[in-house]
Amino acid sequence: MDIETLRDQLRQAGARIGVGVWLMPQEYLGYEKTIAARLDVQALDARVAYVECLPKGARFSGLTRPDGHQRLTQLLRDLTQSTQRRDCLMVHTLDLLLLGLEVDERERFWRVALEGLPYPRIKLILAIPDKSPELFPFNLQRRYAAQLAEGVLK
Repeated sequence: MDIETLRDQLRQAGARIGVGVWLMPQEYLGYEKTIAARLDVQALDARVAYVECLPKGARFSGLTRPDGHQRLTQLLRDLTQSTQRRDCLMVHTLDLLLLGLEVDERERFWRVALEGLPYPRIKLILAIPDKSPELFPFNLQRRYAAQLAEGVLK
């Protein structure tokens, strides 16, 4: 499916699923705010949001710990319940945080992110570079195909 269809699907009234993944084309990297404006959603830098939720004076991200995925899923939970300018966020640079997780932790993260956040107030489009199969492997793409968008903007 394309990104516009995913966005519209997430925004449907009463939709249980409120989190989707966009395998974003490489040429869009660095232009996330512009892309978000074209999609009529709000851009949010995952790195900035994550650093803001760390304890004051923290020297490490905590992502390499055995419960690292829980820290990222808590960030998503907080975002889905937050107050934002728009009803949908395009969360970008998440790939840089996912690189801090072990492979099995990434799979746990995706399972909670795509199955365990029902009926969120704020919808999330998790933008992952399309050339990063290690961050969202083919088996996950198949499993969550109904929540996956690919390709360029119309």
